[in-house]
Amino acid sequence: MPAKIARELWRDLISVLFDAQPTGASNDDFFVGLDAWLVDGVGFASMKASPHRFNRSRNKIARDGMDGYLLQFYTDGESQDWNGRYSARKGDLYVLDMARPISTATNPHSHIDIVVPRRLLAPLLKQPDDSHELVLDANLPLVSLLRSTASCYLQNLSRFSVGEAQASLAPLLGLAAAAINGSITEDNSSAVDTALLARIRQYIDLRIFDPSLSLEGVLGAFGVSRRTLYRLFEPFGGFQSYVRKRRLDLARRALQTGPMQSLSISEIAEMHGFSSPELFARSFRKQFGLTPREMRFHAGDGLPDVENAGQHELWSRWVIDIGR
Repeated sequence: MPAKIARELWRDLISVLFDAQPTGASNDDFFVGLDAWLVDGVGFASMKASPHRFNRSRNKIARDGMDGYLLQFYTDGESQDWNGRYSARKGDLYVLDMARPISTATNPHSHIDIVVPRRLLAPLLKQPDDSHELVLDANLPLVSLLRSTASCYLQNLSRFSVGEAQASLAPLLGLAAAAINGSITEDNSSAVDTALLARIRQYIDLRIFDPSLSLEGVLGAFGVSRRTLYRLFEPFGGFQSYVRKRRLDLARRALQTGPMQSLSISEIAEMHGFSSPELFARSFRKQFGLTPREMRFHAGDGLPDVENAGQHELWSRWVIDIGR
């Protein structure tokens, strides 16, 4: 395939994740190789490519509605933030929240990727909303263990049966969560606290649309002290912050979902526990950088037509489905 055509085809395929710009001096400098698999909604890939710039803007996030995490291990080369704030080097674990803006540049590189829907990984994380652009040193024991395990998993995917691939997935995601959790805060919470927090978060999710959901209600339901609840939710910015972010995340999904298009912004605000449309709009813009109306306007824009997708677009179809 001529280099110029290959370059444009690649930009179209990767556009389900990023706006990508190869940065070689000419089309002849461009190369990319990609192998990909999908296991129970989790995407795996092994990629090798020439230098690129990758961008994921707020408008793109609003258009595609992806809601998950991208976990990367660079096996060669590195990735740098456009502003020089950080670098992900060979062996490091690089964590990206696909609902947050991303702007990176790479040299010639190769990496393995795990694309995980938020619903599968977030419940395992201590700070699911604070893991964006996290770079974990390659020499950390849990990072090293995850890297070797993920690499071995990818090497064997073509030989696994469907049942074997599925059975191995949960332990791999658990190990990924352990590596990420070990880097965010000191592991000073007891097993009891961890289990209690998981139960309270489940309680909140079951009542997230109830405007009467309150700190006092949680205290009464679980018989814990105010001090304990404050301590458990401190990593999330506090109890109220956690509830507000959960409601905003669900409201964002509603704005991007076809069945909810008939509802007004005010109705969606009320449905998600906000006392007024104005409070909802301010909170939403602060969280996502767009107003609810802007988010709805961009929802679905620019998604590729997959009804007649060719074989080369199968990976793109998988990525679109992740997190939905």
